[in-house]
Amino acid sequence: MKTLGITILGILILGLTLHKVIAATQYTSGEVATHDTSTSCWVTYDGAVYDITTYLNIHNQRYSNITSWCGTDITQSFDNERKHLSTTTKNLLETFRIGTLSTTATTTTSTPTTNTTTSDSTQTTETISTSKNNPYNILIPVLIATILYWGHYIFAFKISNPPKGKFFNAFWNTMLLLSFLIPTLGFGIIMILQYQVPSLANSSFNFLYWHVELSLFMGTVGLFHFLKRIKIYWAQIKKNA
Repeated sequence: MKTLGITILGILILGLTLHKVIAATQYTSGEVATHDTSTSCWVTYDGAVYDITTYLNIHNQRYSNITSWCGTDITQSFDNERKHLSTTTKNLLETFRIGTLSTTATTTTSTPTTNTTTSDSTQTTETISTSKNNPYNILIPVLIATILYWGHYIFAFKISNPPKGKFFNAFWNTMLLLSFLIPTLGFGIIMILQYQVPSLANSSFNFLYWHVELSLFMGTVGLFHFLKRIKIYWAQIKKNA
């Protein structure tokens, strides 16, 4: 266990070191502009250069198509369109940083960059305004969870003779454990690995969609399970108060 901990720490230190080395590389705006396709997508933001090619494969393009950002300075577009997620998205963007923008090209490219940014900002806004159909379904996972949980409850405690309360609790406790291992921890790890493993990034399986849907399902189950046991929960609080 100690060896594993040291190994993980060593990998983290190595990763941070490599990140700093890579981020020290400088690119001109002209070099960035040549990477303007979905198969090679570089952008600049606030003087830094980012390769977001792998991110395009897992980005929810149905909500906001950002392919038009490739090869451009996205500072204005990013700040205007992502204000409500500024901290989260900036931290995510930082993981794709590959270097800094060379200052020698600033004077010659400042005007075109401004025009391109304005154009991209307008195009992105238009894409969002016409693509706001919510791809997720809230009612179905909640309804399925309700029917399964309370249907099983009625069978276990009201119909079955003798009652199968222990099996009921054991089954749904196991389901809650699986909800942590699969949609929460499992899918979370997979979505992180998509940035480093091309086969996962190119997979047709929509991890983000099922992460949301299964989380809704298991979240509803967790709420019902808590409500069923709230008397026990409250008695334990009063006992230890």
